[in-house]
Amino acid sequence: MRRSSVVFALVLATAASVAQADFPSALGQYQAGQYVSARREFLRLAQVGDAASQHNLGTMALHGQGSPVDLGEAYGWFSAARENGRHDLSDAQLAELHAKLTPADEARAAQIVAAYGRAAMAATVLPPSPESARCARYVPPTIRVEAPAPYAHAAREAGRSGVGIVSYLVGTDGVARDPILVATMPAPPFGQPAVDSVLNSRYAPASFDGEPVAARTWSHVGFKLTAGVASIWSRNILAGLKAAAVGGDLPSLYLYGLIARLDASLGESRENADAIILEAAQGGNVDAQFWLAMSLAETRRCGEDRSLPWLRAAAEGGHVIAGVALGEHLLEGEPDAARLAEAKRLFSDVVGSDNAWALKHAIAQLAASPREALRDAPTALRASTTLFVKGRNLSQDPQSFDALAAARAANGDFRGAARAQQQAIAAAGKLQWNPSRMHERLAAYRAGTMWYGDLLAVPEGIVTAP
Repeated sequence: MRRSSVVFALVLATAASVAQADFPSALGQYQAGQYVSARREFLRLAQVGDAASQHNLGTMALHGQGSPVDLGEAYGWFSAARENGRHDLSDAQLAELHAKLTPADEARAAQIVAAYGRAAMAATVLPPSPESARCARYVPPTIRVEAPAPYAHAAREAGRSGVGIVSYLVGTDGVARDPILVATMPAPPFGQPAVDSVLNSRYAPASFDGEPVAARTWSHVGFKLTAGVASIWSRNILAGLKAAAVGGDLPSLYLYGLIARLDASLGESRENADAIILEAAQGGNVDAQFWLAMSLAETRRCGEDRSLPWLRAAAEGGHVIAGVALGEHLLEGEPDAARLAEAKRLFSDVVGSDNAWALKHAIAQLAASPREALRDAPTALRASTTLFVKGRNLSQDPQSFDALAAARAANGDFRGAARAQQQAIAAAGKLQWNPSRMHERLAAYRAGTMWYGDLLAVPEGIVTAP
């Protein structure tokens, strides 16, 4: 499903001819003569190894579009693009350009290749090959007891099959927490039942060097109306999706790759499905970029964090979950004032979203962070107004009520905070979570005081009703 490009006729032609941008906004900006913004978008994609964007940057540097003419930069980007799989220029054309370089030009070109060529991308950005040992010291969590998923009533009435894809944190106690609804296909009603199944299941925790550790993983929960159906996907839908993907439509490319990753009946190998998702991500699809960030998150346990470039790319592209996750990443260690300000901006940008995970994490920081510089009570309260959106909220997640309670308390509504906190405790009881921290917050709200700390930290240990 290789994306097409427009090839140079002559490397030093006076009229620019660029490879087709795989990120629609960059192509549109280029065609409109908005070279500075187009260059910025192409650079964002080039940093995650998109060879077409690298080729385009070479073309723009060659013709002085968006920046002064720079033959060294042009040669560097053309060379990086070739290493990453683009052979739009012949050997003769590259040699013609190389002959015009000064020693300073060659040094700039070498810097670009060192940062964005195949070796650099393979070491820091690209997913490791399946045959390589990504992290032999790490064993991911596995499902031990899978809870049944109730079929969404609206979907059953409409005669729909589908799937919910959920990312979640598994504690050392084998309990799932903090769900992210990654996708529901082909319709939203499958989200809540999928999350309910994940939260009520029990897991064997991950381990690192033989010791149990908390770790994030993901599951897909399928819903079939008829047990004998080979696939939950309509063949007509799949045919159209695949055709659009072959044509270079990035959302279709991502969805087809994701479905192929989940459903072996499509006949795509896991390696090919992953390659399709990677192509969509490198082309600028933020959902694919976030999927890679999520899939590669555990690489940081054993060295280079390959997830961070994808997280940044998705956040810069407007992916709301990635933006909040990046904000939390900026808070690790001892953040300086600039990182705190950037994180606060990312958390504030969630206002108006209907994504429950992003909202509760942003509210936790804006309302209850132990760092005063991050707090913004009015913004936290505005964010809470869309925390429970019908058809999209995760109302069985105790932490959603916890976040609502914190937002109310931060704005002086302690009575409303106590009510929401009681709902959090009730939801936690159904899932057998340890509610001790939640009771601490309830006591504070009843006393008319705000509680500050890590709102989303849940003490481990399953608590059964007496």
